[in-house]
Amino acid sequence: MRKSVFAALIGAVSRRLGRAGERRRGLGLRLLPRRNHDGWNFYCDPTRAKKEEKPKLPAAAAPAAQAPAAPAEKSYTQKIEEYRKELDELKYRAVLEPSPENVQAYMEAQQKMSRMAASFTDQWQRILFRTPSLDINTRFPMTQMGGSVYQDQMRVAREASLKDAAANLGFMVIVEDAAICGLCTPQLEVIRRMQEQYGIEPIVVTVDGSFHPLFPNAVVDTGQLKALKLADSPRPTIALVEPRTGTVEPIGSGLLTEDTILERVHVVTQIPAGQRY
Repeated sequence: MRKSVFAALIGAVSRRLGRAGERRRGLGLRLLPRRNHDGWNFYCDPTRAKKEEKPKLPAAAAPAAQAPAAPAEKSYTQKIEEYRKELDELKYRAVLEPSPENVQAYMEAQQKMSRMAASFTDQWQRILFRTPSLDINTRFPMTQMGGSVYQDQMRVAREASLKDAAANLGFMVIVEDAAICGLCTPQLEVIRRMQEQYGIEPIVVTVDGSFHPLFPNAVVDTGQLKALKLADSPRPTIALVEPRTGTVEPIGSGLLTEDTILERVHVVTQIPAGQRY
């Protein structure tokens, strides 16, 4: 009888477990096996895939520190200015604190500067030796002998320019009463000597009608100077006037010597502007 009771009990348990299994299948539940942890895990949707975690990107490396730029090379102007400052500092220190060490330091620095200047001068002269286009001596002799020859040649050229100007242009001298113009009479004396020496015929114009014994036939201004734009010029004034066009070329005002008049007449009549030197 015990066997029959035990068999009946086993059968009842089997049937109950069978019905429980059917209910689980009807609910769509699945029992997962144990993996790395204890307990039971249930998923309502057996087809749902586990989301994959995105790999983390490595953190951006910090930019490498740039090496400091090399200092720019100093210009020659900066170098010479620094050298001068150093030389001045040594000089002022030697003056204010004239110890043997300070004075000697300045003397040595000054000597170094003198050697540099001497080297520069030597190179300058050597370049002139082999480059005549840079040597002013080819145009204006610098020696005493060359200077004398040059002056003689220039005087001949200037005298010729004066004669040519007096023959083709009006050589005008503007004066006024000697009581007002203290330089007018001395200027007329210079003009008188040049007239006798070079044969020029100056046109002496007196602004106020005053009489001048050296030039008794002086012309009295009656508006001509205003037309030539010379009415306001100082007295005395010398100018060259082109008679056909009325062009005026002032030579200068005040007391002018013979050499000065010769030089200026030559310059304004024979040498184009910008080519004198």
